[in-house]
Order: sequence, then C-alpha cells, then structure tokens
Amino acid sequence: MQPDLCVGKVKDPNLAGIISFKLSVIKHDDNAPIDFKKFAAWKRPPLERLEPAKIRVYIYQARDLPAADASGDSDPFITVWDTSEKVRKTDIVEDNTNPSYYQTLEIDYEVRDFNDITTYPPFILDVFDSDTGLMDSSDDFLGRAMIFAKDCKISH
Repeated sequence: MQPDLCVGKVKDPNLAGIISFKLSVIKHDDNAPIDFKKFAAWKRPPLERLEPAKIRVYIYQARDLPAADASGDSDPFITVWDTSEKVRKTDIVEDNTNPSYYQTLEIDYEVRDFNDITTYPPFILDVFDSDTGLMDSSDDFLGRAMIFAKDCKISH
C-alpha cells in the first residue's frame, strides 16, 4: 500500500474535481459479457459541476411555538443547513414562545443553474429549544419549515 499524496491538499471542496461513476448491480449467472448499453443509467450523461451560490436568509420571528420548559416557555433558536452540511443558527431568545430574531444568516448552496430557481434544493429551517446547563442538556425539537426556492425572492 502506498500513501495517498492527495490527502489534505484540497482545502475547499468547491475546488476539487468531480468524479463521475455509474454502478450496476445485476444477477450474473453465467460468464457472458454484460451489455451495459441496455441499462438506462448508462445512457444518461454525467452530471455537471454545481455552481456555488451564497444565500442570505432573513429571519424575523416565529409565533406560537410549543412550550418546552417547565415554566411554560421555550428558549428557541433556528438552524439552517447549507449544502456543505454546515449549520448556521440564530441567537437563542430566552423564555419566549413568540421570539423575534431580526437576524441574517448566510449559507452556501450549490445549484445546477444559478438562473433557474427550480433547480435549487429546498431551504430547511429547524426550530429548537435550548437546554444548555440543565440535567437533560439535549436541545428539544420544536418544528420545521421547508421553503422552496420558487417561493422566494431571488436577486443576483
């Protein structure tokens, strides 16, 4: 075995090359050659590189969140995932079921066609109740909003 000389060389995944491969799982009972041309997956061209896009998410407020604390309130914050699987989150609003955030989060997205919003993946915002410092310190899930790009204002 030889050490891989590429490990650790590419710091930004957007600068890495794209490797395209196709996989077929078939039952092979005899030693006859396999005709891959008859499989639909092998007829499609490989995907193109996705274009990076920076998305600004303006988060204003949430209303009527469920109470997750014994006091009848919650300590909510909102998380937004981007396509690099990084989590961006708002500040925690203490003791509130109708929090106001007025925050802007920037997320990185990769899209097929920057000018065609129908190719954008949906934006997923999760709301949690913060439970830091308590005996059960795992955050409680309060809800989710899934927003499709076609329902957003897109400006370049």
